[in-house]
Amino acid sequence: MIYDHPLIGWIYRSCPLPLQNAMVSGYGLLQRKERHSPEFRRILAELKRTERSSLAALEELQAECLRKLIRHAYENVPYYRRVFEERHLTPPDIQTPADLYKLPVLTKQAVRKHADDLRARNVSRHQYWIGRTGGSTGIPLKLLLDRSCILFDHALIRRLWSWAGYEPGDRVVILRGLTLVPPNEHRGTYWRYDWGENKIYLSGFHLSSEVMPVYVQKLREWKPKFIAGYPSCVFTLARFMEHAGEQIPAQAIFTSSEKLTELERSVIERQFQCKVWDRYGTGERLAVTQQCEYGAYHQNVESGILQVDSPLGQPAAVGQKGMLIQTGLTNFSMPLIRYAIGDIGSLVNGKCPCGRGLPLAGPVEGRKDDVIVTAEGRLMPRAGLDQIYEFVQNIERCQLVQRRVGEVIIRVQPRPGFNHADSEELVRQLRKRLGVGTTIGIEPVERLELTATGKQRFIVSELDVDRITGMGLDLQSWKEKFSQT
Repeated sequence: MIYDHPLIGWIYRSCPLPLQNAMVSGYGLLQRKERHSPEFRRILAELKRTERSSLAALEELQAECLRKLIRHAYENVPYYRRVFEERHLTPPDIQTPADLYKLPVLTKQAVRKHADDLRARNVSRHQYWIGRTGGSTGIPLKLLLDRSCILFDHALIRRLWSWAGYEPGDRVVILRGLTLVPPNEHRGTYWRYDWGENKIYLSGFHLSSEVMPVYVQKLREWKPKFIAGYPSCVFTLARFMEHAGEQIPAQAIFTSSEKLTELERSVIERQFQCKVWDRYGTGERLAVTQQCEYGAYHQNVESGILQVDSPLGQPAAVGQKGMLIQTGLTNFSMPLIRYAIGDIGSLVNGKCPCGRGLPLAGPVEGRKDDVIVTAEGRLMPRAGLDQIYEFVQNIERCQLVQRRVGEVIIRVQPRPGFNHADSEELVRQLRKRLGVGTTIGIEPVERLELTATGKQRFIVSELDVDRITGMGLDLQSWKEKFSQT
């Protein structure tokens, strides 16, 4: 976005509102220019062709891309050359995704530690962008991303949107954590226009009881066909609409960047009277899954390889939950091979009724540390816990904070009318799910803190979940642990 560049961001913030809208629209015109570029049109046409290919053809395409990436990494990336030599491997040893298990898992900590050695020596500065991603923790991770890799990711998004009927020029509202409106600004206009792409950007940092009625009115005036945003942002607005008795029809809602729960989906679909099309992707631009019209999550095998590992580092069975391990196929500036993104999910067999050959995956279950640990040692994920929203209407948002096993604080951003009975009901509903042994407290706050990218973390855990779950143990430790039981 335009504010990512320090100088342009400073100029943008110094401009009056009309000029800010002009700058956002200028960025939209650049996006339109990108969409009409020969390379983008070639990529999109190829993606629309391959989505209807057979599974066997897609697997061969993926293996061919993998072999090209492995050869490049071995010849040009010092980190991988060292890994291959330590394991007495050469590129011909990695022919298919199954062969990737000969290589170690690459963690975020390793990327930070070996960042320079992960940079391809044959890629010049003008060929890549510098990107950053921090996930739910907010800890930044610096990445080098091929310009063509970013273009490929944009084409994947366009392919998903086209599945829902989007045509360039359709009216779109974006509701994400974009700082086009400064988060500390509490008066004025909380959106910016992009006339170049026919979009409105609503600020995800200003979802308060004072601003959301204005958002609802803006949606009624604008009548967007499509709304795209973080699940937590769209859900918060949808809950407000439900409380106010408002429904605004749209053709489709696109969600991404956070786990979408079934409660969020149901409330959003009810208030906007359309389907939610969810997408799982990462700032690292690796493997991507996205929903079709039948609700199935399809793997975009053209962009990356998605594997699911058991705690022992072996392939998990189909349908078994495990750690998502990803290998990107489109970024040669800083290849990430067998990269542990920190999320939990599963693979799915079968063919989707939509007729696309793209293989299936289960919905991402969330991050391994996106859980509450009860007094009895049970791990409770977000799904199911967020149902407490259904039982108390007088709250804007809430957040579960855990600092010690068996103890939880519910941070509550209340609506007018929130009282002791609401607090008791929140505690009662959460205790039903966590058990009577878990201590639960209430902490009213004026506003819940968001991450730097505007995401709302429903669970904030300060526990070492790796140690508790065993995910942080190496293979030898697991063997020793199992030999003692």
